[in-house]
Amino acid sequence: MKQPECEMVRVMTAEYSIGIDLGTTNSVLAYLSLHDFDARPMVLPIPQLTAPNQIESLPSLASFLLIPDAAQRSDGSLSAMGDRCVGEFARRNAAEQPDRTVVAAKSWLGHRGVDRHAKILPWQAPPEIDGISPIDASAAYLSHLVQAWNQAFP
Repeated sequence: MKQPECEMVRVMTAEYSIGIDLGTTNSVLAYLSLHDFDARPMVLPIPQLTAPNQIESLPSLASFLLIPDAAQRSDGSLSAMGDRCVGEFARRNAAEQPDRTVVAAKSWLGHRGVDRHAKILPWQAPPEIDGISPIDASAAYLSHLVQAWNQAFP
């Protein structure tokens, strides 16, 4: 009887230690090389929409989420972000479209008086706006940070 061939098992070792600050106003991703004794923590620049059709890398991600209106979705200027936009453009747009902008989603995660899974944000938005839950808004920020990491370190 022939013995089975041994399969090579690839053992992955961590290259970085990563820290995420999911903030109420801003979120940051910092990292540290585990293979360099003299390494210092670094803040990852986060690519994000800052104006229509303009993406910039900033040291933090504004913890704001914009639910674009029909005009913003159809003109293609926000197409890089999909049907929701997180980051600096959403923050800059908050005063103009407060009923479409989620702010302080993290604050609602621990609030005893609300269902954090319910689509309650943007707070007091009209019923025609398809809202988002505090958990899903926070997940959108984290997802954006993960995408930024994967883009910087494929």
